[in-house]
Amino acid sequence: MPRSRRPAEGTSWRQMAATLLLTALATTMLLVLAHVRTGEVISQSAGTTVTVVGEGESLEASAVRLPPEAPVDVTLARVAELDSLDGTAVPAGSRLLVPDSTRG
Repeated sequence: MPRSRRPAEGTSWRQMAATLLLTALATTMLLVLAHVRTGEVISQSAGTTVTVVGEGESLEASAVRLPPEAPVDVTLARVAELDSLDGTAVPAGSRLLVPDSTRG
């Protein structure tokens, strides 16, 4: 029957708890950083950028804004595809993936 592990001589429970807490904090911060970076990588690799819908702004107004050189109907179709939209109603503050105008 295996014995429970005990801290090494001289190691207090407070030291172990502090080490455990710091390890959990570091792990959480690394996971948050990985999540943020993953979103950036997906956006970059897909030739897209993220835009936020302004108050009173329509999906068409967002499409005209980014990318301005593309036909609006093409941009609207691409935004709807990227964001899995069924219609054109998008609440203010929504984050949308839009085609990146800096990519060719």
